[in-house]
Amino acid sequence: MTKEFHAEARARGERIEKFLARKMPGAAWSHVGKLLRQGRVRVGERVARRGETLAGGETVRVEPAALPPSAPSPNSRIRLAVVHEDAWIAVVAKPSRLPMQPGPGHGTDTLLHAALARFPETASLGEEHGYGLVHRLDRETSGLVVVARTAEAYDRLAAAFAAREVEKEYRALVLGRPEPGEGLLSAPVEGKAAVTRYRVFETRGAVSLIAALPETGRTHQIRIHLAGIGHPVLADSRHGRGLDGLTARLRLARLALHAARIGFVHPGTGERVEFEAPMPRDLRRAWKKAGKSCAQEPEA
Repeated sequence: MTKEFHAEARARGERIEKFLARKMPGAAWSHVGKLLRQGRVRVGERVARRGETLAGGETVRVEPAALPPSAPSPNSRIRLAVVHEDAWIAVVAKPSRLPMQPGPGHGTDTLLHAALARFPETASLGEEHGYGLVHRLDRETSGLVVVARTAEAYDRLAAAFAAREVEKEYRALVLGRPEPGEGLLSAPVEGKAAVTRYRVFETRGAVSLIAALPETGRTHQIRIHLAGIGHPVLADSRHGRGLDGLTARLRLARLALHAARIGFVHPGTGERVEFEAPMPRDLRRAWKKAGKSCAQEPEA
């Protein structure tokens, strides 16, 4: 039986590869590429082309012969730090370097597989509901991830993300001090509008601790925007060049970006909820090394 996916409003401008990976989180990136190369994906009535972008509103079909044979396997070896859980949702703190889903070099060592082990009911949600994964973080980024435990919760949260009703706040260690100390960055990312607000907490030597609040959800948005004004996130190998010496002195072995806070309307109760995760030990240690002892993280 052919799999059929609806390209919702938030899929507008999204590459077909990313759309399929989002809709089929159990499939490896190489498998998604194979689907497209073999002409097994259709957008409407035509065969999809690799790299094409969606307009939103289309129907995307995947032929059955190319579908993954089964749901992804749970991985109980990865222990998730659970910040909150109830009958509708769970909020977990993803460590840096844990990928969200399978990709090159990563099979079952992902947050998806760990969540299936910790919250077995998400297996019944299937690919159409992302096995409960409503949004993503980059592999190198640590912090809060929301997992839907029911199809209804997934649909409501997905709609909230698409409507930009979810408030996200990140902590980042960046090179130098952005001026002014609080501002708004607006520059396209992959040809799509992108907006990030920021504010500086403190500067120690060549490093500043900032809050970044993305108003849109483009890939690498915060990293691209901060690098674009000359203040890249430390240890950003893709968008921040020439930082190796500084990151080595701070003993920083991962991207200095952390999803610290998330707020949204609870899909079950209808009440506004907010969750926080403090900066991990490695980032606190790097911040401490940037100047004097950091006893407490600045208030948001």
